[in-house]
Parts: sequence; C-alpha cells; structure tokens
Amino acid sequence: MFINNNISFLRNTAVRFGQTAQSPAANSAENTNNGEYRQKTLYGNDFHGHFKAFRKFKTVSDRFKLQNPNGDVILSGDEWVGANREKNIAIVKMMNMCNLTATAPGNHNMDYKGAFGLSEMLDFAKFKTLALNLLPKDNTKIASYSLKDDVDAGRLASSMIVEENGKKIGYIGLVPSDLFSRLSTQSQEGAKDIRIMNLAETEAALNNEVAKLEKQGVNIIKLVSHMGKDAAVQIAQRVGGIDVINDGHSHDNLDGLVYGKNLFKSPRGEWVVITQAGKNGHSYGILDVVYDKFGRIIKAKNELKSLDNERENLAVKTMENIALGEPENIGVIAQEVKSKPETVLEESPLSAFLSDAYLKYSDADLVFNNMGGIRASLPAGPVTDRDIMDLMPFYNDVNVYKLSEKDIIDVLNSAVQATKKFHRTGALQVAGIRYVIGKDDRVKDVVLVKNDGTKVPLNAQNPSNDKFFKVAYNTFVAGGSEGLEALACPEKLIHKCDKNETEMFIDYIKSFNGKPIVIKEDGRIRKEN
Repeated sequence: MFINNNISFLRNTAVRFGQTAQSPAANSAENTNNGEYRQKTLYGNDFHGHFKAFRKFKTVSDRFKLQNPNGDVILSGDEWVGANREKNIAIVKMMNMCNLTATAPGNHNMDYKGAFGLSEMLDFAKFKTLALNLLPKDNTKIASYSLKDDVDAGRLASSMIVEENGKKIGYIGLVPSDLFSRLSTQSQEGAKDIRIMNLAETEAALNNEVAKLEKQGVNIIKLVSHMGKDAAVQIAQRVGGIDVINDGHSHDNLDGLVYGKNLFKSPRGEWVVITQAGKNGHSYGILDVVYDKFGRIIKAKNELKSLDNERENLAVKTMENIALGEPENIGVIAQEVKSKPETVLEESPLSAFLSDAYLKYSDADLVFNNMGGIRASLPAGPVTDRDIMDLMPFYNDVNVYKLSEKDIIDVLNSAVQATKKFHRTGALQVAGIRYVIGKDDRVKDVVLVKNDGTKVPLNAQNPSNDKFFKVAYNTFVAGGSEGLEALACPEKLIHKCDKNETEMFIDYIKSFNGKPIVIKEDGRIRKEN
C-alpha cells in the first residue's frame, strides 16, 4: 500500500538512507524481491557557461558513476550562454565528458543564433536533449542547421525511455515557457521560426506524453525541466504520472524534502519530488529514491552539496585550453569584488565598472545596464581573459540609441517597480549618470555627468520629450524584459558598437596597463533610508 500523508516518514526514511552502509554496487539502480526499485540521480542546473563548474562536475560525475553505474546524470538547462560559438562548443564537449543521461534546453542555450545556434551545438552533442514543448517548423533552416533535422536524427526529442536492470524509466524535457522574453534581440531573430507552448498547452502535452510512455510499460517518469519552480509546482500538482521534476531556471536551492516546497502530491495521490541546485555551478544535488513495484515513490532523500569544494578535472581543463587557447593575463585587480544579486535596488561595483567600459567605447552620453549580466565575483590578483569569459559570458552586442529625457526617467522608474513586482531586474546600472531611489520608490536627483566633470540635472518630476541623449545598452536589455519595455525601441537606434560587451570589459582592464584596479561603489546609485 502506498504511503499516507505522513511526511515525517519520508524524512525519517531519508535519514535512514544516509545511515545505511552499502557497497558501491548496492548504491546502483536496483530491483528487490518485492518489486521495489531504487535509483540515484546526480543533478545540476544553470551552470551559465562557467568553466570551473564543468571541471568540478566532471570530478563529481566520475565518482558518482563509479559508485552508481546505473544512476542517471541530469543537467536541467542553461549549461552554455552567450554568443561565443567556440566557447559554447567547448561547453558542449565538457557536457559530453560528464556521462549525461539527458538535458533540457534553457533560454541561454539559444543565446547564440537562437534555435539555429542550438541546432548547431547539438551537432557536437553525444547526450540526449529533450524538449516536449518546443515546436520547430518544417522550414526552419539557416546555414544548414535545423532543429527539425535534429528531431529527425534523434538528437532532440520530446521524451525517451532508458532501461536499467529490466526497469523502464521515462524522461520528458521542457524548455521555459517564457523563453522569448529571456532572449536578447540578437538571438530573437534566430528563434522566430519556433513556437513554445504556454503552460496550459504544456500541461496537456505532458498528460499525452505520460500516457504514451505508460502504454510502453513505463511507470517511473522523470521530467527534465527548465520551466522554473512556480511552473514545476503547478505541473506536479496538476499532471499525474510524473515522479521527479529535475528543474532549473528560477535558481532556487531546494535542499532536503519539504512538503509544500519541493514535495507534493500529484492528482493521482502520488508523491512528486522537485529538485533545483541554485545557479552558476556552486552546487549540485543527489536524489536517492525508492519506488514500489507500481513506480510510486515510497522512500526518498534529496541533498545539495557544494561544487566549489571539489577538485577540477584535468582532462576537462586540458580540452578547454586546446579548444580556446591558453588564458591571457590582462591586468590586476587590487581587491576582491563580489557580485550582487540581480534583484537589489542598489549599485553593483562590477556592473558599474562594466558600464564605464561601455561609456569608454560607445561614444554615448550615458549607459544603462542590467545587473544580471555579471555572473561571478572577481578575486584579487592577476586576471585573465578566461576569467572575464566566466564573469560575463554573454558576448551581447552593444548599441547606442537616441532617448528622450522622459524615456530615461521612465525606464529608471520602471526598473524599480518591476523589481518590487517580479523580484527580477534590479536597479538599472549606469555610467555617465547618477540617481537616487526615493522613499516612494521613484527616482530623484538624476544628474548627467559629462566627461569633463560637468553636471547636468535632469528633471525627474516633469521630464521632457524634447531633450535627447545618446544611450548605450546591450541587446539583452534591448529585448525589453520586465521593467525595461521602453528600451525595446529599434526605431531609435543610432549606431552599433564595434566591440561586444565582453570585449569592452577585457579591453577596459587592459587600458590600465597593469596598474592594480580598484573597483568599488562610488555613489552613482543611492537609496533613501
């Protein structure tokens, strides 16, 4: 009989798993005499192109597969990011080395030429990519790359079945339903010939796919998802037949098993576990599950572990250097600079430094930037170009637009409001301008600072439609995500910059000619207490 609502039983079982001494063979996927089946899963998500994460995940993967030959290894999307083709290929090859069972595409897997770039990367993949809710059109083709071809060749599928020790396990994949709002303008063009199902359509498709797998004798089904936790929770409670959702996209740290947080009951009354391991490759997880003979979860343990503390795999590092060349020393950082969460209403020193680089190389009056473009901290000491590729991996193009004083004030206010509402975006990072976020969450004391130090106040209370400024920002910001809709204005484009943002950052560090660089807050964004 399936377990009742006694969640502490699951927790106690998890403790018992942790205390049970077993041989490596016994930790593998296994059948028992009463039909119970046990399997462990190594999972990660949202590595965001960080080389160190893959060097260390390879170490963990090797150890996991040695101890659990029939365990599965899942990465739930956004493994590579940005528009650098060579770097993305290197990441795919690192994924090949990690013994993956399956993955699902995230929004950043389309940073390079949208769906066409994803198709090109899949040509290098030796793992299965699953995406039930991504619908490529038959005529989707550019430079000989087509997701339709990947479907025909079996590189991309809605689902798959893996048989371990006579047990059939089904895997289904999902891309994020908000994918298009997460693409830069330079990758949106390459994604216009695909369609992504909305959440309601996705639920219906999942019900059909589960039924199809069950007709083939599958009673354990895992969802490899990049939908985000809110969508994963809804799916867990509304779609029957799914046992585990290895999720990503919302960057949650879901350690342990907590009813109502990452442990739910399906419409069939069966347990569903949701996993996520944060972002940027700092953590990984191991899920240990026992199913009864009907494929229902009866015991489970879920644990997040630090990836930072693992050693780097030499084979992965060697392959990386062969693919991209040896890292080049470009400067010295005087003291560690920590990245900040992308949702804070304050100045980020790293984002401010990046914005200063935009200002130097763009011929603009001022710069707008999003805090989420910085994906790591910057340690003190020598810095290489490879460090910057990890720090800000997107390689977004930078363009200059003609915006009015009203445009500028409106978007500064909108970013604040969006942060309050969606818990995304954060204060718009700037160069060439300073501003204060008032107690009423409206901007005030907005001042343009010219190269010669001259200060020109802007009217934050009654901004003009007739005063114009040259404003530089990248192609992700130009996509107009939450709070930044006013910046999606291609009709106001003045010119495109010669360097992308990563090149600007690298060249800006080089411009200090080896002098230690101090990166710290300078008060360009302040918030009233």
